[in-house]
This record gives sequence, structure tokens and C-alpha cells, in this order.
Amino acid sequence: SSLAHDMPMSESASNLSTKDMFSGEHGGAVSSGVGIFFQQEVSGHVVVKTIVSGGSAERDGTVRVGDVIIRVDDHDVVGDPLPVLRNLILGPQGTTVNLSFRRRQEGDRYHTYEVRLTRGTAEYFSALKNNYNVAPMADLDDDVDALRLKLRQALALGASDRDELERLRKMLQMERDLATRRDAEIKTGQAQHHDEVLRLQESIRKAEQARREAEIKLMPLQQREADLSDELSRQREKESLRKEYIEELKRRFEEDKTSLEQTLAMEQAQRRDDLVARHQADSMLQKINAELQRMREMEDIRRERESTYKERFEGEQARLLEAGQHEERLRAALREADLRLGRWNQEYFGGMPYSPDEVDVEPTEAFFMA
Repeated sequence: SSLAHDMPMSESASNLSTKDMFSGEHGGAVSSGVGIFFQQEVSGHVVVKTIVSGGSAERDGTVRVGDVIIRVDDHDVVGDPLPVLRNLILGPQGTTVNLSFRRRQEGDRYHTYEVRLTRGTAEYFSALKNNYNVAPMADLDDDVDALRLKLRQALALGASDRDELERLRKMLQMERDLATRRDAEIKTGQAQHHDEVLRLQESIRKAEQARREAEIKLMPLQQREADLSDELSRQREKESLRKEYIEELKRRFEEDKTSLEQTLAMEQAQRRDDLVARHQADSMLQKINAELQRMREMEDIRRERESTYKERFEGEQARLLEAGQHEERLRAALREADLRLGRWNQEYFGGMPYSPDEVDVEPTEAFFMA
């Protein structure tokens, strides 16, 4: 199926004359096309609807009704709207444009071809023909060829229109048959379901009565709902305040946590310092203990030496005492000998009594052992 968008390189559904549609003279500068009416289908494809008599496409004879345009020069126009296609094809008279078409052949095969057409109106080409002074016989041949081409186009267009008309008739008949069947079904349904309609009406009446009774019963519930809504609003406000309080507690907790973490870090640092100091003190204590042990060992050695010296000193003191006693005995013996000598001297020599020289003898040093 196709949409009613016939376009000789102009907007669809525009109020343009035949000359305007062909030449493009409508509210602007003079521009010409190639003498083709295009139509856009539902699928978006733009097909050749009619070939204008005397135009460039008819004179070329390559383009046929039903061909699908796919490219204008280097622009792919598949799916583009008709105004875009119009702007691409229209141009100054005498210039050329390359159009690419796709033609359906037997089965599902397609043939793609390209044609180069000159822009211009029928009057433009007639003027060119007059300028070239073509012979009357050639003009007659051209007219015959043109008429033959128009006939072929008209036959093709008529066949297409007949097919479309037949299809529309079949569709209309199908719609009529469907409408008749639907009317019969409606009448049968109305006859069969009359009692059902009455029962439904009674049910609707009872439902309406029940609805009114329910509305009466619903009024206290609505009031209760309003009260609950107010209570919910108050609860929401309380919840909001509670959330704010919780957020404040969280903030304080985070602050306390940060402070405690800082304090913990300081305590840990202090503990590390204490551990270092403790290790140093332990090391120093070990050194002191080692020194004390060494001093104890030296003290033991000193005591042993002192004991040895004391024993030796006591032995020496005992020997000195013994020597002092021996000296006293010697002194006593010496005095006794002096006395005897004095007596012997007096007895034998009758002289003066013998008095020995006083000998200064240092007193024996008194030794004291503490």
C-alpha cells in the first residue's frame, strides 16, 4: 500500500500547479526537476508514480513507473522524507543529476541501475529543440515515441490502479461481510443475554446500594484514617527529630572516637617510649647486676684476702708478744747478771759497788688488735 504523497520534486500535499510541480517555480528562485512524480509508501520507500510528458525522464526512457529511488548523486535517500528528496533533485535548468533506482524483476530479484538526467521543463527542452532546428520528420518521430511512451506509462498506471482498486474492493467486501457477521452476532447476543442484562442491572442496583451503605460505614473509617494520618505525621516528625538526635549522637560519637583514637595513639606512642625506656632500664639493670656480681666476687676475694691477712697479722702479733716476753726474760737475766757482777766485784775487789750503765731501752710497743 502507498501513501498519498505524489511529488514532482516538491513537498507532499502542497497546492502547486502543474508548471510549478515540474519547474519548481513557487515562492522562490526558478529551479527545475527531471519530470517525475514520486510517491512515498508506508514502508518509507519512495517510488515513481508518474513520468511527466516532455520531461527529462520521459525523453531518456530508462525510468519506469514503480521503480524505487535509492540515491541522488552521492546521497543515500532510502527512508528520507519527500522534502529532502525534492531539495536534492531540484536545480538550475540545464544541469544534470545522477539518480539511482531499484527495479523489481521476476520473483524476489531486484535490478539496480543509475541514470543521468538533465534538469529542465518541457518548454526548456522544446526551446532547445527549436534552437537546434530539428527536421519536422524528426519532430514527428519524437512525438510518436513520446505518445508511445505515454501510452505505456498510462497502461502501466492503469494496471496498477486497477490492481489497487480490485484490492480495495476486496477489502471493502471483507469489511462488509465482517460487519454483517458482527451485526448478526450482536443481535444473537442481545437476544441470548437479555436476561443476563436484567440480572446484571439488578446486581448493579444492589451493588450501588451496598456502595452507599459502605460509604456510610466508611465515614468513621475515613475519620479514623484522618486521625491516623495526623498521628503518622506526628510520628514522622518524631522520627525526623529522632534521626536528627541519632545523627547528632553519631557526630559526637565520631568526635569522641577521633579524640579517643588520638589519645590511644598518644598512649601507644607513650607506651612505646616506656617500653624503650624499660628495655634501656633492663639493659642498664643487667649491667648493674653484672657489675654488682663482679663487685660481690671482688668483695669475697677481698674478704678472703683480709681473713688471710688477719690470720697472718695475728700470727705475727703472737710472735711479737713471744719476742717481748723473751726480751723481758733476757733483761731480767741481764740485771741479775749485773747484780752478781756487782757483788763479785765488791767481794773480790773491795771497791765501789758495781753499777752498770743505764741503757735506754725503748719500752716495748704495746700492740693492740682491734
